[in-house]
Amino acid sequence: MARKLRRIERVEFDGDDYTPIVAHMTRLVDAGDGWINLVPKIADDYEAPTSLGFLTLLGGGASGVTMCTWIPASHDHRGRSQASIGITHVTRRRAVPELHTSAAPIPENWLVEQDHPRRGLVVRFPGDEPNEQVLVWALRAVATLSAPRAIRRWRADIHNPATP
Repeated sequence: MARKLRRIERVEFDGDDYTPIVAHMTRLVDAGDGWINLVPKIADDYEAPTSLGFLTLLGGGASGVTMCTWIPASHDHRGRSQASIGITHVTRRRAVPELHTSAAPIPENWLVEQDHPRRGLVVRFPGDEPNEQVLVWALRAVATLSAPRAIRRWRADIHNPATP
């Protein structure tokens, strides 16, 4: 079976104007495929990698920067999966208590699937949650877990739906 290809788009944006990112989210939700990595730009010349290496997956090591991945709900051979956000961070402690005392508490109707000091945070949320609200929460959560480093801009790596 041939491997499906994905086109990756890179979009830089300010934390105040997420209209283009919300449009990409809507497109991926409609397709039920793809994902978006949201990477804070701490310094103008720093480009953090957005792929997880082998040691990251096994050992829970992070790339040195907090980032998140948004994945829309999808249908596969096992049924429908719920939309999710995964946040890798370098705090080396659980993220939920820190988020609950910040400007980014996890909404009550969202499910915390994982909160691990090294493997990160994974939350699932209802499919009818507005994309803009999900994005705003994700940016706030990453900013909270990135403190005290100030975020100047953001980069979104959009992994578009697969094509045969």
